[in-house]
Amino acid sequence: MQVARLFGQDDLKLIEMSKPIPGLGEALCKVMRTGVCGTDYAIYTGKFSFVKNGMVKFPMTLGHEWSGVVEQIGTGVTNVKPGDRIVGDTGVSCGSCYECVMGNYGKCKSIHPVGTINAIDGAYSEYILMPARHLFHLPDNVSFDNGAMVEPAATALYSVVQADVKIGQTVLVLGSGPIGIAAAKLAKLCGASKVGIAARKDFKLKKALELGVDIAINTTKTSLADGIKQSFGDWGVDKIIEASGSTELFKESLNLINLGGIISVVAFYERMVDNFDIDRFVFGDVKIHAVGGSLGMYKPTLRLMAAGMLDMSSLITGRYKLSQARQALDDMQTMGDTRIKSMLDISR
Repeated sequence: MQVARLFGQDDLKLIEMSKPIPGLGEALCKVMRTGVCGTDYAIYTGKFSFVKNGMVKFPMTLGHEWSGVVEQIGTGVTNVKPGDRIVGDTGVSCGSCYECVMGNYGKCKSIHPVGTINAIDGAYSEYILMPARHLFHLPDNVSFDNGAMVEPAATALYSVVQADVKIGQTVLVLGSGPIGIAAAKLAKLCGASKVGIAARKDFKLKKALELGVDIAINTTKTSLADGIKQSFGDWGVDKIIEASGSTELFKESLNLINLGGIISVVAFYERMVDNFDIDRFVFGDVKIHAVGGSLGMYKPTLRLMAAGMLDMSSLITGRYKLSQARQALDDMQTMGDTRIKSMLDISR
């Protein structure tokens, strides 16, 4: 099989590798689509803190956002069969500890991510080997494109759940990447009366509005405070979802949220947050929830997609073959103004 294999910083090569053979409880899956994530780019360039501290092990195969078809199953597999359309978890648990036996795979202390940190090989490849317990059926009416977008959508959904968005509340999302845009859409689906998104690129803000978001604030043209005042008025903002990765926006959000509000943080910062206003945090009765992935959110995300309530395919702004994986990663830097989600079309 062909694999886009990463041997070190900026050293991605298309190579031939043996196709894996599924063992006990495993399934060999033919990859159809793989999303190109900002984390992939950070690993590829070596700028990721986990590369610098040695937690990313080379050589490795990137790719944790994918959809595909089961090709072959090992012994003991009963939940999937060859020909099934599927998506896969972003982590592989040990399968034998208490949490795994109870089905709480995300709480396994020996879990290994897929295609990122201290990881098993990911889906920049024609085939991927996965424990069948970490596979989810892709509904017949959900495309492979949307299947490969389940992971960012599920992470976005978790950020909305952690924000505890309720009917009639006001929500502001900071950041217009796939997770930020999806979070704004999902907050609306959860019953928020008004949802705004703040970012710097008009192209991305327009995409969010097309998905049904109410308000777009371009922070290069107006301050965040003025944008909120103009758009939300006396209602203010009850919940903020911080998906930008900007420490300045994170700190500013403390001064913009309503008393008793919740800030749901779904971004990497890779540095300390200086000058954090802890008094505003305390006396404002503000809660901060961290969102470290998509724990338990795949099934509800797939159900929303199957019901026609969530379609992420319009966020795909670039398509590449597996042989163009290096170009897809390089374009992450040069096409920032108009790139939301790049997709590797691996098999058709």
